[in-house]
Amino acid sequence: MNKKKLAFIIPIFTVFLASLFASKLPDTLETIAINYKFINKAKETSSLFSGYCFPFVENHYASTFLAGIIGLALLYALFKITTKIVKSLAKLIYEESK
Repeated sequence: MNKKKLAFIIPIFTVFLASLFASKLPDTLETIAINYKFINKAKETSSLFSGYCFPFVENHYASTFLAGIIGLALLYALFKITTKIVKSLAKLIYEESK
């Protein structure tokens, strides 16, 4: 198996495994808000990734996996865009220093 296939399969497999262990329990910030009684002051917002899953997908595991895959794709796109910008800036700086 070539490196490109592995670079594609390993992150997806990792997201799949992580989605199996995703917790429905509140995170630390929410727990602190509950413990110190200011959870009611929080403003409710709607989000596509509400609770790290999609509300329109019935199966919790599939929903979390889908959210993880889309999050992974967004991070990859951000990485590629940032890399392209940094490379073009470095090239511009290098050419100006000549």
